[in-house]
Amino acid sequence: MSARVVIACMMVLVPLSACERKPRAAPAETTSSAPETVATAQTVKPVIAPSTWDTSAGPVMFVRGNSPGEAYVIFPAITDSTPAADVHFDSTLSRNATIELFQHSGGGDVAHLGALGGGEWDANQCIEWPAAKVQARTSGDSMPGWTVGFLKGRAKALPLDTIETMAHADSAKLAADVTRLVSTVPNDTARTFRGIPFSVRTAYRFTPAPGVEAVVADVVRKLNQEANPLEEHTLVVGERPAGSSAPYRLAYREVTAGSDETLESSDVLAAVAIGSPPHIDLVLARDGYESNAYALLERQPDGKWRRRWMSAHTGC
Repeated sequence: MSARVVIACMMVLVPLSACERKPRAAPAETTSSAPETVATAQTVKPVIAPSTWDTSAGPVMFVRGNSPGEAYVIFPAITDSTPAADVHFDSTLSRNATIELFQHSGGGDVAHLGALGGGEWDANQCIEWPAAKVQARTSGDSMPGWTVGFLKGRAKALPLDTIETMAHADSAKLAADVTRLVSTVPNDTARTFRGIPFSVRTAYRFTPAPGVEAVVADVVRKLNQEANPLEEHTLVVGERPAGSSAPYRLAYREVTAGSDETLESSDVLAAVAIGSPPHIDLVLARDGYESNAYALLERQPDGKWRRRWMSAHTGC
């Protein structure tokens, strides 16, 4: 056999023998071997927004229910970010409590609260505050107009003078003052409503501090499109020296806009003084299409107002 043939055969045999080799046995495990990395799912806890409630107002607040004899019990520490599993209604905070009732014209009526009942907190179905019966202190007392209540001694009434009860000339002047205040505010970015006149839906005049006259109002603009009617609500607070005819100075403005199904508007339930030294607060009801909430609008030492607290939204 020639040398060339021998070399060719060797080149064929070498790779074949390599394929026939048995695989090397895996080395025995030792304590020095690198640990195996296992991917694990991390549980991310939801961020719970802390409540900004003024604790000097007490641990609970009461809002009139479907009748003067019923109150919804609002637990201010519960926010929209509170998990349903963490929601507990502590009945000891209001059981057999003596409460003071407030309304637009003032307050001071005292009543007793019955046992706590109801309440539901299922985000997939309904979220609802518990309720309690409100009993007049004596059988002769009446409580027809109350809107909000606090535990006795926690708040003092601050009367609101509503535009609806003013003489025609006074109500017309107040409406003009409010419209002027809203229309002269800079940075009106709602192009959709530009050129549409303002309409005063509600307005209240009150005295938040000695020598100060204030107004809080909800002003509306409407775009009556047949397919998609829209509304814009502007909650505004203005202040000026008491007895002055000068224009109101803007102290607070909040604008919401949208369709009937997305819009949330504000109604003033009462004005109260809370704590010592007293903080002046407007208690607001925030009404939406299928939800509602409550808020405190608080006056600052510099005469400006800011939203102090917002409750969780309820509804089905």
